[in-house]
Amino acid sequence: MTIARRKIIGLFAASAATTLAGCGGGGEVYVEVPYVPPTRSMSLLNLNPEFPLSDVTFGASTVASALAFPGITNPFVAEYGTYTLSIRNRSPAITQNFDGLPVDGGSPSLFVFYRRFASTRLGSSPLVPGITNYFDSTVPLDVDLFDDAGGVQLIDALPFEGNAGQTSPLTRNCTLRLYAAGSPVLVYDSGPQARTDSILIFPRFPASSSRSGEIAVVGVNYNGSSATAFVWQNILG
Repeated sequence: MTIARRKIIGLFAASAATTLAGCGGGGEVYVEVPYVPPTRSMSLLNLNPEFPLSDVTFGASTVASALAFPGITNPFVAEYGTYTLSIRNRSPAITQNFDGLPVDGGSPSLFVFYRRFASTRLGSSPLVPGITNYFDSTVPLDVDLFDDAGGVQLIDALPFEGNAGQTSPLTRNCTLRLYAAGSPVLVYDSGPQARTDSILIFPRFPASSSRSGEIAVVGVNYNGSSATAFVWQNILG
C-alpha cells in the first residue's frame, strides 16, 4: 500500500470517528432536574382558653412552642399530603389531635382552634371580609358594626359558629358592639379599630373561670402565605 493511499484511509477513519462521537444523542445535553414537591403555607390561630400555653406539631414538625392564648403561629410550610395536627397544652396537660388533614392547593391558609362547648373544634379560614361567632353560647349575638363614615351594619342573632360578611362600607376603621340577642345591654365595645379581613368573636376565659361568659375579639388579616392577629380590647372593661 502506498503512502498516499494510507493517508486517504487515515483521513476517512478520523472523519468517521468524529461523526460517531457526535451521534450519541445528536449532540444534545441532558440535565436531570430534581423534583420539587408542591407545598402549602399555613398558620394556626389559638382561640381556645382551655389551651393557654401550647406546643403545636403538624405531622412530624413542631411549628410552635408555648403558643399563647389568644395567639397565632408563624406561617409553616408542608408538602402536599395528609397530616395530623397536634395541640398539647403544657399546664394543665391536655392534648388535642386532629387526624387526616389534607394539604393540597385548596387547603386553608389559616386554621382556627376553638372551644365547642364541652369539646374542641378546628375551623378554617373564616369569611373575608367577615365576622364569625366562636363564642360558645346557646344565646346568639346581636352585632353592630360601625364604619368611620357614620354608617352601621346591623346583624341580628348571629349564632354560634355563624358568620356574616362585612357589608358596611369598607372604610379604614370600624367599631364593633355586641349584645346578647334581643337584649339592650351592651356586653362588648371595641372602640375604633383598624378594619381587618376577619373579625372573630370567642370566649375570653375558660369555662372553669369565675369570669366565664365574657367575650373577646380578634381582628385577623391573612393571605396565602402569611397571617396576623390583633387583639381588640373591650373598652367596657
